[in-house]
Amino acid sequence: MLIFCKAKEEQLTYLCWLLIWFEAILGLRVNLEKSELMPIGKVENVEELAEEFDYKVGRLPSTYLGMPLGGPFKSAAFWDGIEERFRKKLAMWKRQYNSKGKRITLI
Repeated sequence: MLIFCKAKEEQLTYLCWLLIWFEAILGLRVNLEKSELMPIGKVENVEELAEEFDYKVGRLPSTYLGMPLGGPFKSAAFWDGIEERFRKKLAMWKRQYNSKGKRITLI
């Protein structure tokens, strides 16, 4: 889970409360060791906020769930990693002799 921060400590406190309610209602656990505080724009006290809430500070560009974030998305090189993964999956499906309809459904 990525946490994006643009403003004040008060908003980060509300976000922490939201995560607590998320855990209580859905029964899922937020892994704070994997969570990062990602500043967007100029955030003056991001290190202090991260230390107070025990988050790591991340930087853009980054990836989230295998998708690139914060880079020049119109650039062809930006999507090379995703394109390569699709090529590998399609090659595997072709080896399995699936029909075209099956491959389209899988995509």
